[in-house]
Amino acid sequence: MITGAVGDFGKGVKANSAGKADSKGNYTNLVLKKGTILVDSTQLNAVLANAQPTDFNAATCSASLTASAPVPIVSGTKAYSGITGSVTLNVLFAEIGPRTSNGACDMSNNANPIAQYGSFTGTGTVSFG
Repeated sequence: MITGAVGDFGKGVKANSAGKADSKGNYTNLVLKKGTILVDSTQLNAVLANAQPTDFNAATCSASLTASAPVPIVSGTKAYSGITGSVTLNVLFAEIGPRTSNGACDMSNNANPIAQYGSFTGTGTVSFG
């Protein structure tokens, strides 16, 4: 959900710089009800790749992390044709990890979390050409 100058909702799809779906892409195509907005997620992806939990509780195998980075707007379609600008996104992720057979917390990238939560909020400036 996006509020403010862009009041719309939909989903984000990893993409390449041309906006084509690409699971390894550093861009995100926001596929919204009134059109699409392509954003350059390169800086945010780099920050998230190196982010460490801001807290970790070994008794509950729970952790959270926060990150923030600018996300330039590349282009848009339909209602968002000619859109430009940039948004600074703030990300919060939290999860409860599973335990290994010996009872230790398994917070590895390969572990399937028992529960997880993610939130993206941001502010910025956009204009429509």
